Amino acid sequence: MSNNTSFIKQDVTIKSPINVVFKALTEAEELMKWFPTRVESDPRSGGKFKFEWEFTDASQNGTQEGEYVDVIPNEKLTYTWTAKSIPTLVTFVLTESDGETKVALDHSTAQNGADEKMLRDEHADQWGFFLMNLKGYLEAGMDMRNEKLNQITR
Repeated sequence: MSNNTSFIKQDVTIKSPINVVFKALTEAEELMKWFPTRVESDPRSGGKFKFEWEFTDASQNGTQEGEYVDVIPNEKLTYTWTAKSIPTLVTFVLTESDGETKVALDHSTAQNGADEKMLRDEHADQWGFFLMNLKGYLEAGMDMRNEKLNQITR
């Protein structure tokens, strides 16, 4: 997607080395500890992923399938994401300083006429929660998905 328009920009600083954060963003076993319930992940440019969320209320269950676009270890990760049938990109940029890693999230779309307000309204709180859950997991081994979202975790 060229000429993307960002509809969500968020970041979090995590007291963890950059390589540990990158693994948490890409490796299936790590992703399942803070993000989806089940994961298939081939984190390389052109590789596929499948994220599945399960909740105690099954009507909230969801699946996201896509492709890794850019995978630069310990630096940048971009993958496709479908939001309300609109093609989007999710990008994480990592920077490390003094043993802490800043994770900058950019969720964007290049689709003309996309309702960016709706996209932001539908995704901003979720991304905020999951970024904080990533921080909690990496810093303290905490996972709040079940308690806060009634998400089934494994």
